[in-house]
Amino acid sequence: MPSRALVLFRAVVTAALASALVGGAYGANQHGAFGTGAVVGAVCGATFSALEGFVFQGDAGARLRRRPFLVNFSVRCAVYVVLIVMIEALGVWLLSGRQGLAGFRLLDIAFGLALSVVGNLMYAIAELLGPGVLFAFAAGRYHRPRREERALLFVDLRASTAAAERLGEARFLDLLDAFIVDVSQAIVQNGGEIHKYVGDEIIAAWRLKPGRNDARIVRACFAARERLAARRDAYKRDFGVGADFRAALHGGAVAVGEIGSFKKEIALIGDSMNTTARILDACRDLDRHTLASSALLDRLDGLPTSITPCAIAPLSLRGKSEPLELFALERAPAPAGA
Repeated sequence: MPSRALVLFRAVVTAALASALVGGAYGANQHGAFGTGAVVGAVCGATFSALEGFVFQGDAGARLRRRPFLVNFSVRCAVYVVLIVMIEALGVWLLSGRQGLAGFRLLDIAFGLALSVVGNLMYAIAELLGPGVLFAFAAGRYHRPRREERALLFVDLRASTAAAERLGEARFLDLLDAFIVDVSQAIVQNGGEIHKYVGDEIIAAWRLKPGRNDARIVRACFAARERLAARRDAYKRDFGVGADFRAALHGGAVAVGEIGSFKKEIALIGDSMNTTARILDACRDLDRHTLASSALLDRLDGLPTSITPCAIAPLSLRGKSEPLELFALERAPAPAGA
């Protein structure tokens, strides 16, 4: 499976090529200089794609993403406009001549500003709906229900009731927001889709292809634990408690489709969802922090070397003739002297 860096590199190259075509068409139409416009467009596309992937959508942009919508949107647009002016000015200075741009005009800035506003508005709406959801709605991908295979991760904040009673509603909501941001970041960075937040639970999904699949869901789960452990002092300082969670991992068929009228969302329905919820209940009953079904593990191309599965008693489910085989996932102890 491609690493995150490789995925971002591909996104940068794709954005550069697409922007080169747009910039070239604009340069040819307005200045009779396709080549210069294409170069400026390519640089803009590569810069903005890298900015999104490594800054705005990465750890560095976490604080900005938690600001009010208009603040987030305005800051992003301002950054884009400044970069557009700088890149266009540099491109004109380096590349213009008798056959190139004689100099950019106010119309050039307006064109860049319009692209910035439209692009950032789409990014902002995508953030409100969740990664991939805007495209799914726009394309009508799930206007009619579709059957898909998904790996499912249910995450539940531990000791949430006690924390809510001690902190009060407003402060507990701050704690819950910080927890969701940290866990969601690990999920998205490992290719997962945030399906829904339900109280103090997070439901995430990965598409499963036929045959073996990369164990991104397992890496996401343990990356989230490491993230919370690294920020334990910050949680203690801000809320007086650390943050930890239980996790259930399962996979199987679900029906995916749009539901609702005044408020639409994409729903995942099916026995696999119910089974994952039951596995999460088993985490509480058995006092295990991470349980995964053999149905999912059999479809993964091995676990990360640092993760060890431990078979536990099968889970009996209502309406099922055969108990569900479960494994507790634990991080293997580091070698002596490591």
